[in-house]
Amino acid sequence: MRPARRQDRAVTLEPREPSWMQSVGRRAKAPSRPSGDSPSKRAAAAVASIPGFVEALASPRVAAPIAGIAGALALAVAIAAVGAVGRPADLASFALPDDGSSAAILLDALSPAADDVADAIAAPELPMTLRMATYTVARNDTLDAISRRYGLRMDTLISVNGLGDARRIIAGSTLKVPNIDGVVYTVRKGESLAGIAAAKGISVIDIVDANDLASQTIQPGQSLFIPGARLSSYDLKKALGQLVIWPITGRISSSFGYRPNPFTGVRQFHNGLDIVGPLDSRVKAAMDGKVAETGYSAVFGNFVILSHPEGYQTLYAHLNKISVKSGASIAQGSTVGLLGSTGYSTGPHLHFGVFKRGSPIDPLKLLKGR
Repeated sequence: MRPARRQDRAVTLEPREPSWMQSVGRRAKAPSRPSGDSPSKRAAAAVASIPGFVEALASPRVAAPIAGIAGALALAVAIAAVGAVGRPADLASFALPDDGSSAAILLDALSPAADDVADAIAAPELPMTLRMATYTVARNDTLDAISRRYGLRMDTLISVNGLGDARRIIAGSTLKVPNIDGVVYTVRKGESLAGIAAAKGISVIDIVDANDLASQTIQPGQSLFIPGARLSSYDLKKALGQLVIWPITGRISSSFGYRPNPFTGVRQFHNGLDIVGPLDSRVKAAMDGKVAETGYSAVFGNFVILSHPEGYQTLYAHLNKISVKSGASIAQGSTVGLLGSTGYSTGPHLHFGVFKRGSPIDPLKLLKGR
């Protein structure tokens, strides 16, 4: 039989650490460092280890243990504080969070600030309103040089100023210079702002803001600035004097206008240019266009007729070979045939004619200098 508990011995009860806390304490007792390991070196080593620590925190396998470690650290600090004031620690109400919030707090502290992320996101460009400056053309100025000076495309200056011939700008004249690239567009009957925007590939709001419109209501004949739009290839070439190019290089044997017929000597009207060249030389399309007709006639021999914007047509006659088919689209400079001497001809040459709405015009008025 066990003896009764003695009452004459004073027993002092001290707070006892839980077993898991004791293990933490044992792990915390690290071996003493050599005297040469100074606090500054230890701090440097700790800083150097931060990137690895941050990477480890991001791993899902480490996130759960971190919650326990964080709680243990918080508990150790609380116990130390209680010991410092000499009071026993009351752990009855202490509990570690079981939702991972401790790890979340640590991870949040190491994450970039929201302001830093926001600053890294570029704000979208806002639509611009058209503003016009003026420039006085100086001696020896060219439109190309002026456009480069203002960081604009040349077709923008051509359109805004309504230039028919960009090669001839007069010194002392004034040019309008916009703050953004684009072209001027005249509203036609039945058009809407939405339809114009869709055709030009931009948004309605861009047109509204560029022109500072109070509403989307537009009228026929109204001029709008279409930001970012470009002149058509035809209009640009026309303004630059490149609308018509030489179809072949050679000597002009007969000019546009009245002349004696080479066979009869009778004075007749000649509706084009006769350009002499080597047989089977490549004949090029003088303008962008579409093949309207090909064939053979007793006068012109093998011929090709191309149609172009604004009612223009070009004729290539006396060809030795036709290289295109009716209905095909042809780019300026493409081969339409080979030079020959078919039909009513005195030798290998090209008869080149230019017509506008059916009436012949002198090709030399449109051709750029050779």
